[in-house]
Amino acid sequence: MRTSPLGTSWSGLLAGPLAWATSTQLNYALVPWQCDHRVAVVLPVALLLALISLLGGASSWWAKRRSGAGLQSGRKRSTENFIADLGILAALLFALVIVMQGSASLVLDGCLR
Repeated sequence: MRTSPLGTSWSGLLAGPLAWATSTQLNYALVPWQCDHRVAVVLPVALLLALISLLGGASSWWAKRRSGAGLQSGRKRSTENFIADLGILAALLFALVIVMQGSASLVLDGCLR
C-alpha cells in the first residue's frame, strides 16, 4: 500500500475504533472524578475523540484523492480506494457512536446511587 505524505488509506479504519475504545474506557474512568468535582467532562472528551475519528476519516479521504494521481496499476488502485472508502465510512460511524455515548451524559447522571 502506498502512503501519501498527508494521509494513508487505512487511517480511518484505525482512528475510529481506537477513539471509540478510548471514549468507552474514559466514560467509566471519569465518573468518580466528575462526581467529586461536579464538572461535566464526559461530553467534551467525547467531542474531542469524535474529532480524532473524523480526522482519521479525512486522512483516508485525502489518501483516496491523491491515489488517483499516482502511477499505480488498476487493481492496486481499486484496492487502495476500497480501503480508503471503508476507512471514511468507519470513521463516520465511530464518530457518531462516540457522540451518542457522550450525549447520554446530558440525560443520565452517573453520580446517582
